[in-house]
Amino acid sequence: MQSREDFSRFVSATPIPTQGKDLATACVLCSHNCGLRVDVENNKIVEVRADEKNPITHGYSCNKGYTIPHYVDHTQRVQYPMKRKADGTFERITWNQAILEIGGKLRSILDKHPARSLALIGVGGQGNHLDGPYALPFLAGTGSPWWFNALAQEKTQHPLVDSWMFNSPLSGYLHADIERSEYVILIGTNPLLSNRGRNASEYVKALKSDPGRTLVVVDPRVTETSKRADLHVPIKPGADVFFLLALAAHISQKDLVDHDFLRKHGSGAGEIQKVLRGVDVSEMAKRCELPVEQIRSIAEGFAKAKAASIYIDLGVEQGRFSTLTAYLIRLLQVLTGNIGNLGGATFHGLFSPKSPPPPKGQPKALVSGIEGIAALAPFGMFSPSLVPEEILVDHPERIRAVIVEGANPAVQFSDTKRYREAFEKLDLLVVIDPAFTETARLAHYVLPAPVGYEKWEYSGFPKHYPEIHAQLRPPVVRGPEEAIPEAEIYSRLARAVGLVEEPPRILKTLAKRARSPLGAGAYLAALFSLAFALPGSGLRTTRLRRGLARAVFWLYETMGPRLPGKPLAIQWMMCHAFALTRRTEILRSHPRLKSTRNPFAVGEFLFQQILEHPEGVEVGKLDAEKNLEEYMGFPDKKIRIAPLPMLSEIRRALAWRMEKDPEYPFILNGGQRTHWNANTVQRNPAWRKGKGPHCGVTLHPVDADHLGVHAGELVRVETRRGNVELPAIVDGGARQGHISIPNGFGLEYPDPATGKLVRTGVCINDLTDSHDRDPFTGCPHHKYIECKVSVVENSQEAGAA
Repeated sequence: MQSREDFSRFVSATPIPTQGKDLATACVLCSHNCGLRVDVENNKIVEVRADEKNPITHGYSCNKGYTIPHYVDHTQRVQYPMKRKADGTFERITWNQAILEIGGKLRSILDKHPARSLALIGVGGQGNHLDGPYALPFLAGTGSPWWFNALAQEKTQHPLVDSWMFNSPLSGYLHADIERSEYVILIGTNPLLSNRGRNASEYVKALKSDPGRTLVVVDPRVTETSKRADLHVPIKPGADVFFLLALAAHISQKDLVDHDFLRKHGSGAGEIQKVLRGVDVSEMAKRCELPVEQIRSIAEGFAKAKAASIYIDLGVEQGRFSTLTAYLIRLLQVLTGNIGNLGGATFHGLFSPKSPPPPKGQPKALVSGIEGIAALAPFGMFSPSLVPEEILVDHPERIRAVIVEGANPAVQFSDTKRYREAFEKLDLLVVIDPAFTETARLAHYVLPAPVGYEKWEYSGFPKHYPEIHAQLRPPVVRGPEEAIPEAEIYSRLARAVGLVEEPPRILKTLAKRARSPLGAGAYLAALFSLAFALPGSGLRTTRLRRGLARAVFWLYETMGPRLPGKPLAIQWMMCHAFALTRRTEILRSHPRLKSTRNPFAVGEFLFQQILEHPEGVEVGKLDAEKNLEEYMGFPDKKIRIAPLPMLSEIRRALAWRMEKDPEYPFILNGGQRTHWNANTVQRNPAWRKGKGPHCGVTLHPVDADHLGVHAGELVRVETRRGNVELPAIVDGGARQGHISIPNGFGLEYPDPATGKLVRTGVCINDLTDSHDRDPFTGCPHHKYIECKVSVVENSQEAGAA
C-alpha cells in the first residue's frame, strides 16, 4: 500500500494540522453556505459557530450548520477504493487497480458503443464546487452529452425561460431582490424554516416591521413565515399557475402595466396581452379556491408598488406547470417594470468570466425528447428523472455506464424502484463519494473522496446583489488516508481512458513563472494554443471537447503543483479570466487597481485576495443602473415577452382540470422543510434533537378524525408507485385534503449497538414516479402527488416500537 504522504499531497501542499482555533469555513448542508468558524482538536471539529466576519452572512446560520461534525465524522466513511465481488460484498483494492480497471472498462464501452453510452450523475455538492470544473471536461472529452444533476430536478426552468426571454449569459442568475422590495410575494417557500435567501429571519423581520412594505405569503398551509406576513393566501395545492395567471390577467385587463418600460425594453407585449385578455380572473380564483377580490387586490398592490418582487422555491419549482410558472413570474415583473431594478428581479452575478449566451440546440434525451438545459455551464444539464428510462430503453445508444459523484440516486431522485432496476442493467457503475451510500452498495466500484472540510473547496452560489463574492476554503481536518479529491480522480481517469496525454514540457517550464503577471499570460496562451491544436480531421465539436479536456487536465498537472492545492489550478485560471473580461466590476470593489493596466496583475491580485480571506471576499460589484442592459443577450436588447412555447403552455394549463381521483383523494407535498431534515449527505441521525417524530406525515385535524387516527399512530401513505408507513402529525395549520412528508430521510445507518443497518424515517422517492414531471425540463411534480391515506392496524403498538 502507498504511504499517507503519497495521498495527502493531492489534498494540500502543506500538512493539515490536527489542532486549530477559529478556522474559517462554511456550512455545506444547503446552498446558502452560511459562514462558520470551527475549533479542531485531535483532528475532530469540536466547536462550531457562525462567522461574524463572513461578508455575506455576517454571523447568521440556522441550526443545521452547527451539526457539521456529524457530516465529517461518521461510521460510513469510505476509507479506500473498493470493488464489488460476485457475491455482492466488497473487497479493498489499490488506487492503481481501481483506475486501470475502470479506465479500461470505460474505454471498451466507448469503443463499442456511442459516446452517450456513458453518463455522469451528480457533481457540485452544496458549497463543494471544485469537482465540477474537472468532472465536466472529463465528460466532454468522452463526447457524452449526459450530465444529470440535482439542480435539474428543481431549477432548470429558470435558465430555460431566461434564454427564451433575455438570451442571458450564464454569468448571471435572475433572482428577487427581496431586501429592497416594497411589495413581496412569497410563493412555494417557507424561508423561516428553509432559510431561503440571505439571512432569512432578518429580512422577514425587516419586512414585517416596516409599515411601508407588504409581505404576502401564498401557501396552502399556515407556516412559520405566513404567520409573520401582512397577508396569508391559503391557495389550493397545485393552483399556483392559476394564481399567477390571474395576477397577470388583472394587471393587463386593468391597464396597470408599465408602458414606458415595455416600449423601451420589450418585444411582443401585444401578443401576450391578447392572451391575458382572454383569461377569466374569476374562474382562476375559483380554481385557487380564493376570493377573486383578494387576487385583484394583490395584483394592484404589486403593480402600483415602487419596487415589487416574487420570491419562490421548491413549492412551485416542483409543482405542476413549473416552467410556465417560471415564465409567469418573469412576465409579472416585466409587465410592471420590475426587471433589472433595485427591489425587483435582478441578475445576480456569479464569480465567472463574462460569457456569451449559452449555445442553442443542446442534445435531446432519447426517450422523452427533452433537451439539455445550459444552467451552470455551457453543457446541457438533464433532469435525474430521465435516467432510468435512458438506461432501460431498448436502443443502441442507451446508457451503459454511469459515474455517480456527489449524489445518491437510490434515495435522492424520483422513483427509487425504477432507479434500482435500471442500475442493475448497467455494465459499469462507479460511485465517487465520501460515504458508503445506498447507491454505493449497488456500485461495481466505490472510490473515496474527502468531504468539503478535508480538502480545498469553493462556495460558488450567488449570495447578495449587487456584490460578487468568492469563498475558497482550506481544509480544517484530515480525511481518510486514501481519500483523494475528485479533481485527482478525474485526472487519473482521463489518462486511463486515453482522453489526455502527458502535458507538453514547455507548460511545466512556463508554470514556474506563471504566478507573475507576465508569466501568467505566457503560460495561459501556451496552454490553450497547445490544447486545441489537435491533430486529425474529425468533427469540430469533437476537437473542441477534447481540447477542453486537455486544457483543464494539463492545467491541473502543470500549474496545480505550484499552488496550495492542485485543484486550485482552475480557480487560479478563473481569477485571470474574470480579470480579463470583467474589469469594470472589479474596479467598483477594488478602485485602487485602476492604475494597474495588466489584467494578469489584476488576476493575481484576486487570487491572492481569495487565498488570504477564507471567510470570503468581495471580488466585484455589478452596475445596478445597467443590470438589465448588461444581461440582455439579444442584439436589439429587447425582452422577448411572448415566447411561443409558453403561449401554447398557457392554453394547456387553462384546459387542465384539477379533479380529484376518488382512489387517490389526498395531495401529498413530497418534501416539507423542517428543522430536522437536511441534505442527504448528513447520514448520522444522531444530529437530530428533541422527541420528534422527525419524519411523520402532517395532516389536518378533520382528516385525522375522518381516518380515526391520533397523533403518533402509524398511517400508510400510498401512491401509484409505492407505499410507506410513518407516524401521524396532526396540525391545525395544515390544509384539509393536503398532507406533507419531509425529505432527506430514508437513509440506512448502522445501529450503534448491533451494527445492523437501520432506516431512519421514510424515503419520499419510494412514492414518486419518474414520469410525473414537467414536459420542458423533466423536473418532477413532487409537490403535487396524488395519494391515499389509511390507518395501520395495531398502529399504537407499531408506533411505540
